[in-house]
Amino acid sequence: MTDADPRDAIHEAIQAHAPRGEDAVLTGWALVCEWMDHDGERWLSKAHASSTPMWTARGMHHEAIYGEWPERGDD
Repeated sequence: MTDADPRDAIHEAIQAHAPRGEDAVLTGWALVCEWMDHDGERWLSKAHASSTPMWTARGMHHEAIYGEWPERGDD
């Protein structure tokens, strides 16, 4: 028996909070997390949906940093 991919739980959690109603389908995602150990050292990790190719995840990260954000915070 293999362990479940943790990305599946992340995908389900994001899908449960679809921003434009329940008819929206999550097709991919990219995530950056900050961690801190007991000594206070911090670092970042990245993850993306198994359905999201690496080059698409990199594009999502680029858009998050440099893209124009909508005025409405729920988009």
